[in-house]
Amino acid sequence: MKNAHERFGVLEYTKRMKDTTTRIRLRLDRFIGEVEDGRNGKAHLISVLGGDSDVGAIWAAVIEQNLFTMQAPGIGPLAATLGEDAQCFRGTITIAGRIPIRHLVAISAELAKTRPGADPGGRRTILCDNDPPFVLYRISQRFGLPVVPEWAVWFNEEINRRGALKPLIGLGCSPVLVSGTKKLFLKWIRSALWQKRIEVPDSNGPVRWSLAHGFFPVSENNLGEGCCQALSEECPTFQVEGEDTQLSSPAG
Repeated sequence: MKNAHERFGVLEYTKRMKDTTTRIRLRLDRFIGEVEDGRNGKAHLISVLGGDSDVGAIWAAVIEQNLFTMQAPGIGPLAATLGEDAQCFRGTITIAGRIPIRHLVAISAELAKTRPGADPGGRRTILCDNDPPFVLYRISQRFGLPVVPEWAVWFNEEINRRGALKPLIGLGCSPVLVSGTKKLFLKWIRSALWQKRIEVPDSNGPVRWSLAHGFFPVSENNLGEGCCQALSEECPTFQVEGEDTQLSSPAG
């Protein structure tokens, strides 16, 4: 890909010991973070490429909750840590005729909790994309909300109007932070239905989402059966009536 290297950032880690100082610099291709006090911040995702020993050192630094310095196009020098209980995933990229490249993806504990059922009482949801249908889909999957894709525009307007959507710092993505609990989102849905700002489908049936999968893009020619299925997400049946939906009109 022409000039692809210009879209990479740099992750730098400095380890000081009694007699030596080791400085490691790796290519950074994905990053999600937020600034806490002007220069220092909290990292939620890092994706780096490099040699085996350097990637291993970064893995150890993540576990030890050490600080890194990130810099990329549009992102000034930012010191950040992934915090306690961060999760790491390592792999190898093999290219014919070249030395294998090690790949490390590390995510914060808070980002890991956004998966369905992990933290049903959570108040903050970190997402890697700000596309309205994707935001509504991920929120509904995390909290088990009864929604349909046609509500994405309304939900996007609602979270912006209520100040519940905050852009985060991103490299290779457009991450956002959505603030709110399951109870709050159900209250919004109930109120919007009562005011006829959104409508429940006329018939029962599976809810199908058409989502853009661009965080780690892959060629459609190389998609396996499982990946092809993921490109057309199908959710459980949406029941128009029933106590599980909690969509009764608001009291008062």
